[in-house]
Amino acid sequence: MRVYFLTPILALAVLGSSCANQTILNDGKTPETTPTEVPTPKTYESDLRAAKTAGYLFIYVVRRKDGGQIDYHDKLLLSSHTGTAKRRAASEDGTAFTIAGNEPLPEADINALHERFLISILKHSPESPSSNQNSAAND
Repeated sequence: MRVYFLTPILALAVLGSSCANQTILNDGKTPETTPTEVPTPKTYESDLRAAKTAGYLFIYVVRRKDGGQIDYHDKLLLSSHTGTAKRRAASEDGTAFTIAGNEPLPEADINALHERFLISILKHSPESPSSNQNSAAND
């Protein structure tokens, strides 16, 4: 009879000691902190510098004529008319797009984009892509 009485008590003691208490597990750990530093938005200057550093010969900075953000339909238009470009990067909270490649965009594509966008075109000479003798033309 004594064995039958001790078995449930022993089972409860084993089960009670095997379950971990969450406060005991958390003791000694520092609480997670959220980062207070807000990342700065990417500027088109940094995208432009990256495209120049990569050695692309033709760089286009595209903005909407109304100064608004480039939306989904604008991105579709940009991607359909910049098929030969190697790099497309959104910057300045989506108000500018930097498009770069080693071949110029066809004149028909630039004209189609120019209906909705302001386009700045930067051309690099092939022998020195990072020189300061680059010419810039605004359309």
